[in-house]
Amino acid sequence: MKRYDAIRAIVQALDGNELFVSSNGMISRELFTVRDAPQNFYMIGSMGLASSIGLGLAISLSNAQIIVIEGDGNVLMNMGSIATIGHFAPKNLIQVVLD
Repeated sequence: MKRYDAIRAIVQALDGNELFVSSNGMISRELFTVRDAPQNFYMIGSMGLASSIGLGLAISLSNAQIIVIEGDGNVLMNMGSIATIGHFAPKNLIQVVLD
């Protein structure tokens, strides 16, 4: 499956009220093309921080569904966030890592 198709499938599977955080690069551009919305946060300029931002949103907005879409390179830039997400285990956070 191509990255664009994966992003489109994720967006179509949801109800449209989720808060998206997308990593820099093509993922943000493609999310913008598939569904630009005021509740999307396009993480431009800081590689690796999408998961940390998503975790902060999930903790502070416990009634909102947070979806983080990022690339494998972004995850590698901030591996410590994965352990922190695992520690807090917010039920309202979904992290999708694309190759």
